[in-house]
Amino acid sequence: MLSDGSDVTVEEGEVEETACKCCGAPTTVVNGFLRAGAYHAGWYTVGVTLNAPGHLPLLRLYIGDWGAEAGPRERWGFRIGIDSDGPQLVDWPDADKAEAAPVFTPLDRAQVLGTPMEPQIFTLVDAILTQDSRL
Repeated sequence: MLSDGSDVTVEEGEVEETACKCCGAPTTVVNGFLRAGAYHAGWYTVGVTLNAPGHLPLLRLYIGDWGAEAGPRERWGFRIGIDSDGPQLVDWPDADKAEAAPVFTPLDRAQVLGTPMEPQIFTLVDAILTQDSRL
């Protein structure tokens, strides 16, 4: 990230109504983009399945170089579960890791917590949760 987060802004994207992959319950997925000043800082999706026990909101955050010349080593994805204690990094399921590998590097909790990337990720998550009017 190119800033301390004070200039991060959210640009709301599309809303999709779909069905939960595991139980079929109605699920709303919103997406958006992050900017740090004039720079593209990343993009995200947030899926919310209402009235389905055990289904917490899940934020997927993607950062890095998404230009045509970049590969999976320059792009990273994070899963953040949101519960009553707030946002928390969660690991990627193995099937999702395999699917993502050709496009981006999915990072698990242990690969982020305690690293310089951790505060940057949570700065972006805070921006999403406070600035996206649909959440």
